[in-house]
Amino acid sequence: MKSLAKRDITFGTEVNLKQLQYFKDYPVECLVLNEREAKLCAVLDIKTLGKLAATPVKRALEIRNLWHRSVQSLMAKLAQFVTNWSEVETDFLQTPFTEILQKMARFVPSKERVFFIRRYFYGETLSEIGKDYGLTREAVRQKLLKAKKSLQTPNWEKVVNLYLEKHIVPLFKKNQREMLPKEKVAQRLQGEFKNALPVACATFILLEQLYFEDKNTECAKVVRIARRLLERIVKRTFDSHYRRVCRQGEIGKKIRMLRRLQGWTQAELAKRLGCARITVNMWEQGKSIPKGKNIEKIARVFGLPKEALVMG
Repeated sequence: MKSLAKRDITFGTEVNLKQLQYFKDYPVECLVLNEREAKLCAVLDIKTLGKLAATPVKRALEIRNLWHRSVQSLMAKLAQFVTNWSEVETDFLQTPFTEILQKMARFVPSKERVFFIRRYFYGETLSEIGKDYGLTREAVRQKLLKAKKSLQTPNWEKVVNLYLEKHIVPLFKKNQREMLPKEKVAQRLQGEFKNALPVACATFILLEQLYFEDKNTECAKVVRIARRLLERIVKRTFDSHYRRVCRQGEIGKKIRMLRRLQGWTQAELAKRLGCARITVNMWEQGKSIPKGKNIEKIARVFGLPKEALVMG
C-alpha cells in the first residue's frame, strides 16, 4: 500500500476511461459495498462511480482507523464492474424468464448462495435450512438478507425493469395503452410458462420482494398481478405440506410422498386411479413412468397441477 501512496494514482487507474463514461453517474452502491467500504466512501463523500474513479488513493490512505484493504477491494470491484456489467446486462436481457433465478444466483456471494438457492429455488423454510447447518432461523434470515442485498443495487433494479418492459409487460397489454382482463392475462401466462409454472411463480414472488414492494409503477403492478394469478394456478405447489414433494426430482418419489400424506395404501390409490396396485408400485419404485392421461389422473386425484409432478 505504501507504493500506491507514493504514486499519483486514483481508484480508477486500472479502468478503461471509455467504458467508465457509460457508468460514471451510477451510484457507488452498485459495487455491493461492505460496511468498511461504505464508511470509506462516506468519509470521502463519494456517491458515484465517476467520483470514485477520480478520487486519489492517497486521500483514502491518509484516513485513520480505516482498514486499508478496503482501498484495494474498491479498486478491484470498480474495475470488475466497469469491465463486465455491460456483458452481464446483455446476457440477462436475453435469458428466458424461468432461468432468471439461476442467473441472479451467480451474483450472490458464495457464502450466502446455498441459502439463497434453497430458500428461493426450492421453497424450503428457514427452520429446514437452519437444521442442516446448525443455525437458528434468525441466523439463516440474516444470511438471506445479505444475499438479497447483493441483488438490490440500482444497476440490478434497472436491468430487471428493462427485462420486464421488454418480455413480460407485453403479455398484459392489448395495445400500447390498454390492459387485458385478468382472465386473458392468465391464459397468456399459462401459455407462456406452460412447462414451468411453479418456477415462474417463484420468480415473480422473489422479484416482488426484491424490487417492487410498496411501489406503484407499471412493472410493480404487472409483477403483483402475475404472482397472484400464478399462485392461484399452482396454489397447492406452494402449500407447506407440498413443498418437499415438489422438490423431488423423480415422479415416483412424488407419488409415494403424496400418497403417504393422504394416508392411502397403494391399493387405495390404484382404486382411485382405476389401475392395478402393481402399476402404482412400479411407478413408486421408478421401474416405470406414468405418461399422458395417467399423469393427468394422478394430478387430479391429489389436486395438483400436472406441472408440479412433471417438473424436477
